[in-house]
Amino acid sequence: MSGMINRGAPGGKLLISIFFLAFCCLTQNIAVGQVLQPKANPESFNWKSPEAAKTLLIDQVTALSQQLPGLTVGTPLYDNTLRRIAYFKSIVSELLKGTTIAQALELALPAAATLGFEKEASYTPKITLRALQTETRILLTN
Repeated sequence: MSGMINRGAPGGKLLISIFFLAFCCLTQNIAVGQVLQPKANPESFNWKSPEAAKTLLIDQVTALSQQLPGLTVGTPLYDNTLRRIAYFKSIVSELLKGTTIAQALELALPAAATLGFEKEASYTPKITLRALQTETRILLTN
């Protein structure tokens, strides 16, 4: 009885494996990958004037600060709102020191990462910081 179970074409498993491998190799004719875009030169953007940027950011901080009391402390929405407030305040602070808007966006990132220096720097993922920086760059360009 056990001899009947093992019947089949000699080398059948090997033959099936070869056909499967050939099928996989022949059908994978497209390459999938990530296309890296060159990093844009921040100095080449058409930035708003520093005074207009400060006014816009202060208005944003005021609006976000009014929303903060209605949010539950510790929730992602609360943390993201606090992160924006800290980032915008830090940008304004950097602009008051005389830095360019492009430099201020970079120098203010630690404040956003630490939620206004209240938590450790590793708290915020880099992708979140880059998204906030990109959003702010769009806000501060003409």
